[in-house]
Amino acid sequence: MMRALRPMLLSAVLVLAACGQKSGVADESGDSGGGDAGSGEAPATTAAAPTTAAGETTVPGDTTPAGDTTTSAAAAPAHEAGSNDTAGVTDDEIVIGIHAPVTGASPIPQTSFDIGKDIYWKFLAESAPDRLFGRNVRVVFRDDEFNPNRAVSVCREMVEQEGAFILVGGGGADQITACAQYADQNGIPYVSAGVNENGLSDLSTYYATTLTYAAQAPLLISEVQERGFTNVGLLVIDTPSFDDAREAILAEAEAANIPIALDARIPKTGTEAELLSIVQELKNAQVDGVILLSSPVVFIGLANQARNQGYDPTFIGPGVTSGLNAVTNFGCPAVANGTFFSPTPGLDVIDQLDPDFNPAYATHGGGNPADDIGLQLWSLNKALAAMFEATGPELGRAALMNTLEATESFDNGIYAPVQFTAEDHFGGTGAHLLDADCDLKQYTTAKQFVEVS
Repeated sequence: MMRALRPMLLSAVLVLAACGQKSGVADESGDSGGGDAGSGEAPATTAAAPTTAAGETTVPGDTTPAGDTTTSAAAAPAHEAGSNDTAGVTDDEIVIGIHAPVTGASPIPQTSFDIGKDIYWKFLAESAPDRLFGRNVRVVFRDDEFNPNRAVSVCREMVEQEGAFILVGGGGADQITACAQYADQNGIPYVSAGVNENGLSDLSTYYATTLTYAAQAPLLISEVQERGFTNVGLLVIDTPSFDDAREAILAEAEAANIPIALDARIPKTGTEAELLSIVQELKNAQVDGVILLSSPVVFIGLANQARNQGYDPTFIGPGVTSGLNAVTNFGCPAVANGTFFSPTPGLDVIDQLDPDFNPAYATHGGGNPADDIGLQLWSLNKALAAMFEATGPELGRAALMNTLEATESFDNGIYAPVQFTAEDHFGGTGAHLLDADCDLKQYTTAKQFVEVS
């Protein structure tokens, strides 16, 4: 079964940034850089929104409630414009480059990405055509094939051939790390959902817009305690990128007096025999709760091997991809005991948080139903739009990064608030918890906006 799965991953989760009192932004001050470069066609045009008498920004067609705003003294800009500062930006266009493993890691159909990658931009063009100061947005995408070397190659291609202004990692810690290091060497802003911290914490142009795996350790251990597991196992993919997460989880478990019955590193692409051996170890240790950090394909393989052995532990983990509905489509009924933290909630509650999402899909989705890949893309692009708008009409790479670092907190109404500083580019503060529902073959929202204390 595992060999038949063809994948992708999506989840870049981004953050709202601000420069001025914007919707969902608290405390801002920052520089702007400008200029033009690049070319191409774009599906949407977007620009500055009017402000109310109270100074809050109102955006036509954007129902995200305005957040609290506070202003502090402006810090000196940390980033200075270089010779390629405005590459990928013209008076008419902004180019975004996204990479993710369409093949090699997750059982997700590429059509979901193709359909969803620009629905938000189409919606914005229709509802607020002036929002990005008259600029169009062109999204380019490359499959990194779950391979770090390939990730660097496609990121370079998107910058040098497609004119990408900013790079976005859709998933895969090793690939994100490799491409983020390339971006840092070339002064290019790079954003992704939170993954590892090792290899990324010293990069000046990298920004994690959700909780890293290590930062989710308190949430995981709290959930383990709440569910009353008697024997806990820890399975982490055998890559240096996940060393910090494993260490953080072990430290949190020790602090909570939770013994780990089995602590094992597992192959990045485990064979059926390897996964069966791991499941037998878990079963022999009578593990009822497995903290898992792996690719979706490995999760599905483990769950199926466990089911074949008449063994049904709960799998709980951080991240995004193992909590996507494609996993339930491929993995049910074996994955029925899966529960994972995610930067976005399930489709079951999105109308409460953003009532524009489903109508926009109905209008711009070509008759295709909205799915959670589309929700991840919608959330990503909605955050990017606010980020660009916050930086102002003189958009440049240095100005964008200075805006992120000079803003106290960002909140787009879907993600937990995000907080960056010049010293700390890991901005996540919380997540949603999703439970697999094999009757519906999708994940449903168990908890919303669970914050790290």
